[in-house]
Amino acid sequence: MFWEPTAARWVMDAAERMRSPMRMMSRFGFSTMAVLAIAAFSAPAIQADIVDQVVANVDTEVILLSDIMAELGPQIADIRRDAPNEEAFNEALQEKIRATLDQAIENRILLREAQLAGLSVDDDTVEKRLEEYRKLYDTNEAFLRELEAAGETMSDLRTRLRKQMLSRTMAIRKMREFEDGVVVSESEVAQYYEDHKDDFRHPERVHVSQIFVASPSGSADRAVAKARLEQLRDEVVSGTEFEELAIEYSEAPGAEDGGIIGWVQRGDLVGPLEDAAFGLEPGQLSEVVETDSGFHLMRIDKKEAAGLATLDEARKEIGPLIRSQVAAERYQKWIDELKKRSRVRVFI
Repeated sequence: MFWEPTAARWVMDAAERMRSPMRMMSRFGFSTMAVLAIAAFSAPAIQADIVDQVVANVDTEVILLSDIMAELGPQIADIRRDAPNEEAFNEALQEKIRATLDQAIENRILLREAQLAGLSVDDDTVEKRLEEYRKLYDTNEAFLRELEAAGETMSDLRTRLRKQMLSRTMAIRKMREFEDGVVVSESEVAQYYEDHKDDFRHPERVHVSQIFVASPSGSADRAVAKARLEQLRDEVVSGTEFEELAIEYSEAPGAEDGGIIGWVQRGDLVGPLEDAAFGLEPGQLSEVVETDSGFHLMRIDKKEAAGLATLDEARKEIGPLIRSQVAAERYQKWIDELKKRSRVRVFI
């Protein structure tokens, strides 16, 4: 459902009242900010009066409403589309504004830490990220219109993306540093297993590898593709390593790892593949299975009935989980300490 906000006249009046941003900002709450956000992307004629309002300070750096809206731009249409009415849209947008502002504050701090650490992002990486950003829009024209509405140039966007990537790189580096410093004891693993046993229950499942030859339904080469895969099956039966043929011939994700799909349960695969996979025993090879996308040769590596994984089986998952949790706690404490030292002030 698409609709236009009913507060356009109020926004025009608000724009007049907001000529002095620092004087007025503390008087507005998030509902007002949501209306202003709508106006910024619905009424470009008044954008200059509304968008550039200070919403937070990090030390001497300011964060503007335009900074927040530049981040939110690609998401606003989705929020509007998913909202059943104007009230729900405003509530969802308020939550997005707060979350985006919190992230913007954190990014400013991370950027400073990245610069102090001497991190950098090369131009090619920035251009790849820019292209990903552009693909969020239906057309290049829509992308350029929204860029203009946000008051940004391509140079501004590249600078913003570079800063985002530097911040993200710093965050990842710090998380890895914290993870590397976590030592998980055997007693912690055992206790985690006891406290989270339900997480290690699994339905009937099979561990599958495949060789896949693509040939969409209706293609003229369907018969050729099937014959090619039947020949590969004969080679496996004759003793050629399945993994070698998968690496060389398979056209599915996982080919480079020997064709591994991994653990699957009922419902994970399309009907013909599921029937084949669960009808085999470990070590067995399927016949060539036909689907709309092409032809599959499957091998079952392991098979397990529904049940609870043992502590030994779960151990390889539990260690990384504990390290990740502890690292996340240490990372948040580090960020909170940096925020305290950075004299963060929020004006909404």
